[in-house]
Amino acid sequence: MAQKNTTGLRPETFKRLQLNAGILLKDFAYSSATDAAALATLIKTAKETGTALLGATRGGGTFTCTPETREIEADGKRNAFVGSTIFDGWEIKLSTTLLEITPGNLAMALPGASVADDTGGKMHTLTLTNNVDSADYISNLIWIGDTSEGYMLIDLENALNTSGVTMTYTDKGEGTLPVEFVAHAATLNDDTMPFKIVHFDKAT
Repeated sequence: MAQKNTTGLRPETFKRLQLNAGILLKDFAYSSATDAAALATLIKTAKETGTALLGATRGGGTFTCTPETREIEADGKRNAFVGSTIFDGWEIKLSTTLLEITPGNLAMALPGASVADDTGGKMHTLTLTNNVDSADYISNLIWIGDTSEGYMLIDLENALNTSGVTMTYTDKGEGTLPVEFVAHAATLNDDTMPFKIVHFDKAT
């Protein structure tokens, strides 16, 4: 008797994979892109200018979108049923480990920090306050990763690194800067969660 092979694998599988570690960008304008080729052009420009680029990472990263759930309890209820689960909120995070440790990256990782340059622009001094201002939130923190036939984009709104700074440095190695950004709603009345996921396919 021939061995059975029950699997979800199909020819389409290899066209639907997320590949590689992707790229992190800050306040990256992508609204003009309507397909993967147009987005690729914008990414190329961002890398060449370096204005939005956070730089290289190590070990990839993680995106999590976790609901805070609550079960309504009542006498006689024995099991969870449709309609008895309440979502009290969502926690939306994007984490990675930065390999490029710059004054800008450190200030971004430390909400309340500011960087002062000397008159020659060759020395950069970072100081930290105990206040988080609206300017400390990143309006749009964006991760873009390859897919088999295009790109996948995750856009966190009003992102803030809540993990602080734990910079690790080793002998015969490179310093790394882990970060964990949390998305924040702009107002108390926002019903839509502060993030987007966008898939860009090849142009037809």
